[in-house]
Amino acid sequence: MRASRSLALSVFFVSLASVGIAAQASAADAPARPLVRLLHSKAKAHPLADTSGRVAVTVALPPGADARALGLMPLAKGLGTIRLAPDAVEPFAAAHPELSLSVSPPLQPLLDVSGTWTRVAAFRSATGGTGKGVVVGVIDTGLDVAHPDFRDAEGRSRVAWMLVAGRTPLGLHPELEAEFGCSDSKQASCAILSGADIDAINTGQLDVALPGDVQGHGTHVTSIAAGNGGLMPNTTSPYVGVAPEATLVIASPSSASGFQDADILNAARFVFERAESLKMPAVLNLSVGGDFGPHDGTSALEKGLASLVGDDKPGRAIVVAAGNSGAMYKIKENGPLGIHTEVRVTPGSETRVPIMTPKSEDGKGFVWITFRPGDEVSVGLDAPGGSGWIGLVDPGDEAGYDDGKTTAAVVNKLVNDNTPITSDTNSAVVVFDGAWAEGSFAIRLSGHGDAQLWVTGQGDVSPTKSLGLLFERAVRQGTIAVPASHPSLLAVGCTLNRVAWDPLKGPPIELASVGGEDAPLPDSMCYFSSAGPTPLGVAKPEISAPGGFVAAAMAAQSDPRTMPGGMFDGPGCPTGEPCYVTDEHHAITAGSSMSAPHVAGAVALLFQLDPKLTQARVTDVLQAGARYPTGSVPNQTQLGPGALDIEGARLALAEEQGSPLTPSVDKSWFVLSSAYARPDPSWPVWGTVELRREDGSIASGIAGTDLELSVTGGIVTQPLTKVRHGLFRFAVAGERGAGGTKMIVDVRYQGQSIGESREVPIGEDAWRSKGLVDATSGGCAWPSSGATSASRSLSPFGMFAAVGLVSLGRRRRRSRGEG
Repeated sequence: MRASRSLALSVFFVSLASVGIAAQASAADAPARPLVRLLHSKAKAHPLADTSGRVAVTVALPPGADARALGLMPLAKGLGTIRLAPDAVEPFAAAHPELSLSVSPPLQPLLDVSGTWTRVAAFRSATGGTGKGVVVGVIDTGLDVAHPDFRDAEGRSRVAWMLVAGRTPLGLHPELEAEFGCSDSKQASCAILSGADIDAINTGQLDVALPGDVQGHGTHVTSIAAGNGGLMPNTTSPYVGVAPEATLVIASPSSASGFQDADILNAARFVFERAESLKMPAVLNLSVGGDFGPHDGTSALEKGLASLVGDDKPGRAIVVAAGNSGAMYKIKENGPLGIHTEVRVTPGSETRVPIMTPKSEDGKGFVWITFRPGDEVSVGLDAPGGSGWIGLVDPGDEAGYDDGKTTAAVVNKLVNDNTPITSDTNSAVVVFDGAWAEGSFAIRLSGHGDAQLWVTGQGDVSPTKSLGLLFERAVRQGTIAVPASHPSLLAVGCTLNRVAWDPLKGPPIELASVGGEDAPLPDSMCYFSSAGPTPLGVAKPEISAPGGFVAAAMAAQSDPRTMPGGMFDGPGCPTGEPCYVTDEHHAITAGSSMSAPHVAGAVALLFQLDPKLTQARVTDVLQAGARYPTGSVPNQTQLGPGALDIEGARLALAEEQGSPLTPSVDKSWFVLSSAYARPDPSWPVWGTVELRREDGSIASGIAGTDLELSVTGGIVTQPLTKVRHGLFRFAVAGERGAGGTKMIVDVRYQGQSIGESREVPIGEDAWRSKGLVDATSGGCAWPSSGATSASRSLSPFGMFAAVGLVSLGRRRRRSRGEG
């Protein structure tokens, strides 16, 4: 045995890519014309432009319009795209008044031990399923196609098709390259390769640069879903993915600045159309996303992705990482700090929502505010130091700011034919770009309504370079990322996969604490995993899966032994050797990016059993078969109904018949989508009940009269409804005028409570439900202490990483004879 030293180390991941999905910027339906115009400055690059200096514009098309006839590339039903220079956006919009244009900042890229938690071995034993005959599509940073995990025993590539952005079209498939915009000067250049092309490059028959993955994120993600562990001679390893014989279709629309909405949608179209050409069902994994957007399913990206799946498209599914923005922090008197907050705006007073910021020389801040239908709220922006950059902007209006160093814009519920912000979304956007002092911005709100706010920073206020931009009074609920927030997309939260491992070199590693929790337990919730519900009350995530410290394929271009500074090169390794590398071809990292491909692989296995499954049915089956984690789950809003159990999903799919065995109240559970309720019956809290027998199997054939929902101090807006065997749903809410009271929710089987009853506080927002805010005619008065049960002490290293902070401890391992 290798003895480990008695040494404590503090480790943080400098790059958010090293914890998976970097949920710090996202697609959204931000109006193109005013934002591009108000933020344009000849002195600096436009904050919404890509590396070519052009702005990727997503275009909502009128019914019956032909995208290509308008000079656009089609993306999804009713959506097209074009890339324009910033000063060309306004003329294009003026020439096409019938079109609705939107822009966004880019999205960022968000098995051995994990097989124990997911029970994939039991599934394989029962079915022999490996994903054969199913496409696993991945949109990410690329793929190391030479890696042994993506080649068969003869060395042939398992990639059937690949779209590689940023490369000159190769002309090997000119019709496809034209179809997906590769050879169109108004789009992003790309090259398309088949599996035969990749094999020809690997063998030297084709003199073309081999596709790779400098960042390594896509390679790691793909191998979790569908890596085979290496079948080539001398390459076997224990790191086998969930669906190791699935066919791969890969799209890498990434650049150093992230993923644009249009590129994501074009890549998704590529994956599903290539799967159709192969006559195979397909599951698409998206381990990318961010925090800027309405979070209500109305963004162009969300709607476009959702249009690619549905009950009319069997054999298709999309799985999305929930995000890594669920961490709450506290620094001195400021806290909890986070990327999301909410506030009730009352008539006759002005509410100020502070955003803590470091000093910036070249920063970009993006704030999205979503209101409820019918709300009327004016929005303004104050800079650090109290300078009023933009006064209150009424709904339906816009305003900008430019002092030569900084530009800013507020666009508030601007409803016209040229913006996708409608009365349905009822949203406002605040953007600032340039230089400012350390301190706090303030979003000013006046009027009446319920505001949900999300903030993200880029440039030198990105969390990769500092603590980033954070609300000083944050809430964990509602941090679910875009596009995972769409009701029809399957969002996946993160559970802790392992707390110890053996590096390729050096002594064994054991985590002393994770997210401020000492002696962490495996199969616990990841402290950073983003939580639901959405602003409209939709329960999220749909399920959780292993994502905390997962070992999977390491791209050769991201190997920290030869390419230091990448996602596997976390500082603090005790011997100086990269301690996240586990063998010559595999390494460890963490994030909900790693959770999503576990579920994508599981969907591939289910598609192999039934290729006609739909997105909705796959989701129900996975939830019906879920299990409750064995570790710590301090916040069920991060969990969803339960954790991935692939064998349980198989049994749920089999539609078990009734059984004489009764459910066990000790083995069953129920979860609520929110930790508090609003005094508004139109704003529900959803509950999910999972019934299990004493042996943990799904309880089927249950008489409805034996299951009872009891609510005291609130109302039932949807009674207990059976979804599948063992899976039931219900919805409750606070009564109007019940703010400041509490609701008791209890679920019983044959008179016995399933777990403990839940005490749910009622209030207009999270703070009022806890009695932490006094609303007066003079405005909103916060209590002096902002500490809550969700806040955590932040070490000094947290100033450099808002998420992914871990404490790595070295403890002596007992030998097998030490008891």
